[in-house]
Amino acid sequence: MTSFVTATSFPNPFLNASRSNWNITPPQEIWKLIPKGVNESGYGCFFNPTRPYGFPLFNTSSMAPVSNPSDLCGKGFFCPYLDVANSATYPVSCPAVGPCYIQRGQGVNCDIPQGIFEPMACPKGYYCPSYNEIRPCPVGSYCLTGSSKPTPCEYLSICGAKTVVQVHYGLFLIVFVTDTVLLTAFLVFRYREFRRANPGKSLFGSSKLKTLSSAEGEGAMRKRTLSTAQIQENIQTLTAGFQKGLEGHTDLSMNYEFENLGLRLPDGKDILQGVSGTIKAGRMTAIMGPSGAGKTTFMNVLMGKATRTSGSLKINDTIAEMQEYRKIIGYVPQDDVMIEELTVRENIRYSARTRLPNSWPNSDVDSHVDAILTALNLNHVAHSRVGSTLVRGISGGQRKRVNIGMELAAAPLSVFLDEPTSGLDSTAALDVTNILHSISRLGLTVVAVIHQPRVEIFETFDDVLMVAPGGLTAYFGPISEAQAYFESIGFSFRANANVADTLMDILSGRGEIQEGLPSTRASVREVITCWTVHLETQNATTAYHLQMPQVKSSNQTTSSSIESMTAVAKKRGASFFRQVGLSHNRFVAQQAKLASAFMQEVFVGLICGLIMGVASGGGENFTGRFVAPFTPISPAPRYWFNDMYGMLIGITIALASAPSAVKVFSEEIPMYLREAEAGHNSTAYFIGKNLGSLYRILLASAHFAGCYILLAQPPIGSGNQWLLIFLNIFGVYGQAQIVSMLVKRENAALLAVIPTLLSEVFCGFGPSIPAADSGHYGFILGMGVNRWMAEAQFFLWAEPYADTIDLTDAANYSGYENGHTLRNMLIMVALALSYRLVAYALFLVVLRSGFFKRLWVQAKLRLYRKRDVTSSTA
Repeated sequence: MTSFVTATSFPNPFLNASRSNWNITPPQEIWKLIPKGVNESGYGCFFNPTRPYGFPLFNTSSMAPVSNPSDLCGKGFFCPYLDVANSATYPVSCPAVGPCYIQRGQGVNCDIPQGIFEPMACPKGYYCPSYNEIRPCPVGSYCLTGSSKPTPCEYLSICGAKTVVQVHYGLFLIVFVTDTVLLTAFLVFRYREFRRANPGKSLFGSSKLKTLSSAEGEGAMRKRTLSTAQIQENIQTLTAGFQKGLEGHTDLSMNYEFENLGLRLPDGKDILQGVSGTIKAGRMTAIMGPSGAGKTTFMNVLMGKATRTSGSLKINDTIAEMQEYRKIIGYVPQDDVMIEELTVRENIRYSARTRLPNSWPNSDVDSHVDAILTALNLNHVAHSRVGSTLVRGISGGQRKRVNIGMELAAAPLSVFLDEPTSGLDSTAALDVTNILHSISRLGLTVVAVIHQPRVEIFETFDDVLMVAPGGLTAYFGPISEAQAYFESIGFSFRANANVADTLMDILSGRGEIQEGLPSTRASVREVITCWTVHLETQNATTAYHLQMPQVKSSNQTTSSSIESMTAVAKKRGASFFRQVGLSHNRFVAQQAKLASAFMQEVFVGLICGLIMGVASGGGENFTGRFVAPFTPISPAPRYWFNDMYGMLIGITIALASAPSAVKVFSEEIPMYLREAEAGHNSTAYFIGKNLGSLYRILLASAHFAGCYILLAQPPIGSGNQWLLIFLNIFGVYGQAQIVSMLVKRENAALLAVIPTLLSEVFCGFGPSIPAADSGHYGFILGMGVNRWMAEAQFFLWAEPYADTIDLTDAANYSGYENGHTLRNMLIMVALALSYRLVAYALFLVVLRSGFFKRLWVQAKLRLYRKRDVTSSTA
C-alpha cells in the first residue's frame, strides 16, 4: 500500500475559511497531493494526515461503484474534496482536536472540518446547492446551518448578505402603529366624553383635566331641586314608553294577594311567619321593621327569590308565581349594582335594549331612555360616568336614581325596591320617594323596604307592612290609619314626634303606653297578638285589604289579565344574538374606559416578550444529531434548550395573563346576577363577554410575540409563532375563568396563577412526555394548552434543519411528534373552548343562575315541603 504524504507537506485547505469569506484551497490542488494507488479512505485527518485515523461515513459493505456524489455527501452537507472516482476521498469522521472538541461538547458546530475529507454541515450564512459548492446567502434571504438553498425572508425583515436568521420587525411595527392609532382614538374619545359631560367647559382651563371620567362638582354646578309638580310633570314623559311596552293593553296592571306566607330555614328556624295581605297597583307600599326583622326576606319570598315554605300567592286573583313574569317586574337592590365605568345613559340604555321587546327600533329605545333620564332628573349627568368609591363619579342620590332607572328601562308593571333611601341624605331620599310616588300613579305597583324614614318620606307612601322580629306581622294597611290603629291598642304618639320613628319604637318593643295600661302591652309579642285578634274580629277585607278603587275580579277579566301579562312577558327581551352583541359591545366599552388596566396588561405582555427574547440570545438555537451516516461528526444535541424554552414561554404567559383573565367575570358577578334575575340570557351574556375579551388577548399576544420574535429570531414564521402565543393566552383565559367562578373576587387574581402555571409547566420538559406516558399520566399533560404549543414550536424550530439533523432522534428525546402543527393548534382551540364550557357550567351551577337557578329553587321547595310533612306526621 502506498503511503500518504507527510503531515508537514500536506496543507490544511480550510485555514483561510472564515465566517465572512469561505475561501478554501481548490480541490484539484488537494487531489494532486494524493499518491497514486491510494484508494483507502481514512487519511487526511488533521490529527495525523498520514495515518488512517478517519472513520468511514459511508456503507463499506456495498461493493457497488458509486456514481452519484449525493450518495456519499447528503443534502445540506459540504464535501469540497469528494471525488467519486477515488475512494480515498470518501467522507470520514476525524478525531476532534483543539476548539472543535470543546465546541461539539457544548452543542456547537465546529468552525471547520477536522480533516480534508470530513464533511461538514453547510456553514451558517451560506448555502450549498451541491455537495462541493458553497455560496454566500443573498440579500433578502437567510441561511441556517445546513442550508441547501436560501430561505426568503418575510416582509418587513432585516436580511443582508450572509444573514443567518432573519430579524423580523414587522409584527413589532404593526403593534407600534396599532398602539399609536389606539392611543389617538382613546384621546379623541376622552375629549369627546369630557365635552359631553361638561358642555361649555374648557378642556385645558379645567381643574378636572386629570379626571376626565369624573363628574365631581357636577352636582354642585347643576344641582336642581324639583318641586313635586315638576317631578310629576317629568314622570308623565314615561307614559309613551310604558304604554308601548304593554303591547296595546292599556288597562294592564299587577295586583298581589298573599296569605300566610312563611319561610323556614333547614334548621327549623322560622324567619317569616303568616304574612297576609293585598298589594294593589297604582299605590306605593312601604315595608318597615327593625334590622333583622325579615323585611327583605318578605320581599324575596314574595318575588320568588327565596322559596317560601308555606302560604299562597295570587296575581290578579289567579294563583301564580312572580318568576313567570320577571321580565315585567323590576327589582332595585339595596346596593347600587351597575357598571361603574359606563355613563349614566349607557347603563340605562343597556338595560332598556336587553329587556324591552326585540321589535323595538333603536330610536324608540333611545326615546324611552331619554324619558327616563328626564323623569329621574338625570339629564345633566347623562354622559357622566357612574364612578366608584375609588374613582369619583356621580353623587349618591344620582346613583340611586340610576339604579331605579335601570329597572324603569324595562317598562315594568311592578317595581320592588330594597331600601332605596339607604345611604342618602334626607333631601336626596325625599327626591327618590317623591319620584317613586309619582311613578306609582302611572299604574305601577311600587313596593319598597324603608328604614327609619323622616316624616315627609313616610307620608309619600300609601300603605305600610310593619314586620316585627321573627318575620311576624304587626300591621298591614294604609299609612293614614296606622297611628289610629296603634292608639286603639294602647300606644301613645307624641304631638311633635315623627310617626315613623314612633312606629319603629313600637316594633322594637320600646313604644310608649297610654296611662293606666300595663307596661306589658309594649312587648312585641303583645303587639303581634293584638294584630292577630284584630284580624279575627274584623272583616278580613277591611282589616288588611287596602282602601282603593276596586279592581275588576270577574273570572273572564282575571283570565284575560293573566293571559295578557303572559303575552307581554313573552315578547320582552332582546333576541339571543342581539344580547350576545350587546354584551360584547358593553364589555368593549368598559375596556375602552379602563384604558389604564388595559395598557398595563399589554405592557406586561411586551415586557414578557422582551425578557424571553433577550434570554434566548438570538440567532441559531437548535443543534442535534446529524442524519446517518454523519452522526459521528454531530455536536452534542441541545434539544433540551428548545424544549425548555417552550415551558418558559408558557410560564411567562401564565404569569402575565392569568391575573387579568379572572377580571372578565369576577368583577361584575353581582351585576350579572341582577340581570339574570331580570331574565337576561346567561348563555348570550357569557358568549358576548368572551368575544369581547378576544381583543385583549389579540393585542397582548401581539405585543408579546412582536418583541419576542424581534429579539429571539426563531426560524419560525411570525404568523405561526404569534398564533401559537395567541392560542396559549386564549387557553389561559379559559382556565382563569374557571378559577373566577370558584373563589372570591379579591383572591381570584392570585389563585388563578397556580393552575395556569402548573398547566404551562407540565408541557413535556419535566416530566418528559416519555416519562409521563410510562407512568400512565401523560393525559394530564395533554390537558394543558402549552403541551401542544411546545410540541408545535419545537418542530417548527427544527424543521428547517431536516436535511442535516435527524428529527426522529429529536422526537425520541422529547416525545413530541413532528408534522402536526395544524392538529396541535386545533387541539389548543378545543382545550380553550373546553375550559370555557367548564367555566360556563360553574357559572350556572355555582352562581345558581339561569336554568340551574330554577332547579335550585324547585329543589329547595320540595325539601322544605317534605320536612313539613315529616314534622307534622311526627
